[in-house]
Amino acid sequence: MKALVPIDRSENSLRIFSTVRRLLALQPAIEIHLLAVTDPKTIRGRQEHAIGEPPAVSFGKTTITAPLPRLVESHGEALDRGSLETRAWLSEMAAAEIPGAIHVSHSEWSAHPAEAITALADSIDADLIVMAAHGRSGVSHMVAGSVTEAVIRTSSRPVLVQGPAAL
Repeated sequence: MKALVPIDRSENSLRIFSTVRRLLALQPAIEIHLLAVTDPKTIRGRQEHAIGEPPAVSFGKTTITAPLPRLVESHGEALDRGSLETRAWLSEMAAAEIPGAIHVSHSEWSAHPAEAITALADSIDADLIVMAAHGRSGVSHMVAGSVTEAVIRTSSRPVLVQGPAAL
C-alpha cells in the first residue's frame, strides 16, 4: 500500500505526521511518499563573491582594484539545488517523525500544487492521499483557495483529510 503525504512546511501541515503514525500502526507496511510542491518563481539562483584577493594593478601612486567575479547559479541549477535540499529536509522529517517507516521523498516544482499532487499520486499509483487542511473559511479561503479541496475534487484516489484542530 502507498500513501502520498503532501507537506507545505507550515506548522499545520506538519501535524499530519500524527495521522501518518496512526496509519502506520494499523498498516505497518505502508510505503509513505512525502511530497513538497514549490512554486518555481520563488527560487532564485545564488550570487556570491569568490573567495580570494581582488586583482590589483598599480600605475605609480594609483592602484586599480578589479572587482571579484561573481559565482552565479542559473535558475535551473537553483531548481536542482532546491530539489535536493527539499528531499533532504523531507527525509529528515521522516526520520524524526516516522522512524523505521518505509518512505520516499519527492520534490515537485509547480505553480499549481493540487495538480502536482494528483499527478504524482497517479504516477506512483498511490492508494491514498493524506493531507492536512488549513481550515480557512470566508474571504481568506476565497483568496488563498484550498489545495486540499482541489485535490479532493480532481483526484480519482481516496483523500484522507486531517483538520487543523487534530492532534
